[in-house]
Amino acid sequence: MCCILDASYILNSDSSILENLKSCPSLTSAQAAAVQAQMTNGNTRYGAPSVWTEQTLKDLGMLPLYMSSTFYNHFNTKTKNNYLRYFLGVLKENNVDSQKIGALKSAIRMSIPNEESTATDCTLGFITRVTLVNLIFPLNYDINQFTSCLNSTIVKDNLDALINQVQEQNYTKIVLSKLREAYSASGIIPEDQVQILGAMSRSATMEDINMWSIIQIDTLASLMDASNGPWDPVLAKAIISKYLSVKGNSLGSVELNAIGGPNLCALDAVVIRNISVESIKNADALDISSCTTEKKQELFSLTYEAFIPDKHSITISTSSYQLIQSYLPGADLRFIQDLVSANISMDLPIFTGLLESVIQNLTVSDVKGLLGTNLPLLKSYENVTVVQTWTSSQFQSDLNGLGVGLTGGKVSPTTTTTSDTSSTTSGATSSITSGPNSSTTSGATSSITSGPNSSTTSGATSSITSGPNSSTTSGATSTITSGQIHQQHQGQLQR
Repeated sequence: MCCILDASYILNSDSSILENLKSCPSLTSAQAAAVQAQMTNGNTRYGAPSVWTEQTLKDLGMLPLYMSSTFYNHFNTKTKNNYLRYFLGVLKENNVDSQKIGALKSAIRMSIPNEESTATDCTLGFITRVTLVNLIFPLNYDINQFTSCLNSTIVKDNLDALINQVQEQNYTKIVLSKLREAYSASGIIPEDQVQILGAMSRSATMEDINMWSIIQIDTLASLMDASNGPWDPVLAKAIISKYLSVKGNSLGSVELNAIGGPNLCALDAVVIRNISVESIKNADALDISSCTTEKKQELFSLTYEAFIPDKHSITISTSSYQLIQSYLPGADLRFIQDLVSANISMDLPIFTGLLESVIQNLTVSDVKGLLGTNLPLLKSYENVTVVQTWTSSQFQSDLNGLGVGLTGGKVSPTTTTTSDTSSTTSGATSSITSGPNSSTTSGATSSITSGPNSSTTSGATSSITSGPNSSTTSGATSTITSGQIHQQHQGQLQR
């Protein structure tokens, strides 16, 4: 529970909260800043910054992973280097992703008071395989020396070691540029090199990708591995397109599983349209939430063909729903309305992910039927934009019928009659007469008449007359009259 606390709560809590935060799988930048503020105020079990040691860092567990360079300013260089050697081993044992390790190295590097070299020649010694064995490499190389001391041959022959040691993005870009240089003669970086790039691939430019050989599904899968971080959609499209340009390659189920939903959304709609129904049917469920509306609709159309066996039935089975639910962001209104009576109890994240145009055309009764047992959770989603918009278009009286406490609906329509006096006569139809000194004669119907000194009589038909001193005689109606004088007539009045 403490892992979701906001920064202000952490900052204003007892310092013992730090012990609970140690076990969190991750911290936001705001949470990390609050932890750092707690630490530096000196009121924790770790004491003032002036007494901190390497053991302090070790006792903090995983928290130092999220600290900034100003935190590390409180430690001398020797302490930081020794701790980093220890901590990197801990991080690798816990499979911490390389982006976080890169951020840690950047924070420690920034805290080391070295002036960045302006020399264009290598003055620290050329980087060799022996250099790469040093666990804290390349901490002692600023960006200029790293560029000058790293040659393309070392990169080509030791790419795996460099990928393991270099995580900071400005440094990984240098490694990739040296790799291009190493293969400049052929213009093609072989697949065995591309396959091991891992998280470093996310620093690539279009210039890098143009040189990559991407023929095998294993190469595509390694590049698309979500654990290495998200792809820029433009670059993801370039990589997948390069794979598809190879004769015999297509977006089969294996490829779809490797690519994943977010990267699939980077492709053009025409490419998605050409995916076979069989491929969709045999692929894992894909997250298409980041797709455009057009692409969502294309993918839903494919999955509808794949998983709805009886196209003429308006009843969707539970098993069919479970297979198609991740593609519902592309479903049309008719299909969603067919689900109302299917007893599927739609999850709220799926409901709020539906096309906005579909949600806005659902009635209160539709939503009640769709959500089923999940209906009470709708209240916790009332601040989600699509829910707010839908709520504001419904009558509040209808929303009250849901019994979940939703507010913000339209005022319900009501009929009100305001007058000084009224006269009522029962009958079969109604008539309204308005005006000063007006008179209405009618039969077995009802009528509402408003105006001073008005009167109503029943007859055979109904009529509406408005104006000063007007008079109406009609047939079988009865009338309700409002005015300054209240008269009530029942039955046939004598003229």
